[in-house]
Amino acid sequence: MNNVLAYLEWRGDLSFSQSGFNEVDNLILSLLSYFDFKEMLPAPGEGEISVEQACQVYFHDRDMPAPPDEPANSGRTLQWLLYAMAQCRRYKKMKLSCAVDIFDKDSATQFYALCIHINRNRAYLSFRGTGDDLVGWKEDFLLACIPEIPSQREALNYLERVAALYPDKTFMLGGHSKGGNLAVYAAASASEEIQNRIVSVWSNDGPGFQNEMLISDGYQRIAFAVHHIVPKSSVVGMLLAHDEHYKIVDSSQVGLLQHDGFSWVVSGNHFIELEELTIQSVKADRAISKWLQGLSLEERRQFVDCLFDVLYASGVTTLSEVRRDKLKALTASLPHVKEIPKDSRERIIEFLVLLRQIIRRLSIESKLDRIKKH
Repeated sequence: MNNVLAYLEWRGDLSFSQSGFNEVDNLILSLLSYFDFKEMLPAPGEGEISVEQACQVYFHDRDMPAPPDEPANSGRTLQWLLYAMAQCRRYKKMKLSCAVDIFDKDSATQFYALCIHINRNRAYLSFRGTGDDLVGWKEDFLLACIPEIPSQREALNYLERVAALYPDKTFMLGGHSKGGNLAVYAAASASEEIQNRIVSVWSNDGPGFQNEMLISDGYQRIAFAVHHIVPKSSVVGMLLAHDEHYKIVDSSQVGLLQHDGFSWVVSGNHFIELEELTIQSVKADRAISKWLQGLSLEERRQFVDCLFDVLYASGVTTLSEVRRDKLKALTASLPHVKEIPKDSRERIIEFLVLLRQIIRRLSIESKLDRIKKH
């Protein structure tokens, strides 16, 4: 099935004057923030570098990438994304600037953003989503516990800083996963003066907010510009409170793997749209919401702290290390961990069991769907 990489190959020769900015362009620019540019990109106020130049610098002493066999949000696929963008008339002259990278385990902060200049008058602020490190995932869990997580505060600061550096530009804000949440939060929390310069906000399977955000004056002023896109078996994008006006798109992946934006199916200049979420996606949303509603905000915070203390104590530091067998082992061993209060142990076990059930049911549903199609 066609995805954003196929879009780059087939439509990359069209300028924005020939074919205007669309939802697929948005996803491509949001995924670019996952690329590990290291020290290549200028910090705020230190100039700009084109996509073409960034590609030349990056591959100066590296082998050119081969097209990925199986699209996935991996280093190899992201290398190909940058390389393909640098070959396209549509993207190669775009300027990159204002790269900011913050990582702090103690405060559970993982933040990265860059400014992508589409033309002289407009820029796309791309906020990185959660990576593989557990620090970022702990911050995601805190979305359900506190009014403002550290990365949301950093996103607002970033928007204000870039807006001051480029006073004549209008802005699009976007991101994938947590990056989508950060884009919406920054836009909703900005001053009216900055909001008037925002033309669109893109949340690509980004989690929602606590209810207070959606009824705030700031969100209501910017709600018309918010685009929320989720895959058919979305779990992450359905978390917490969110605007009910979202677009459901097809994916070539199964279950939770549909969160990968490289799996979203593209036709022409848009995603293949579906009428409704899958049954298991809806059930997962209800189950997680019900579980959260049974806890106060303070109980949620205690749960998050205990859960990640357990994960770190088990020796893992990244999500990829938390395999299904690891979840099973953790669930079995928790009753014997005396240092953790009994109530917290029970909540963690309950959550891990729920998570394992959701993963299993989504996987079975996706396999059955594939059988039906064939």
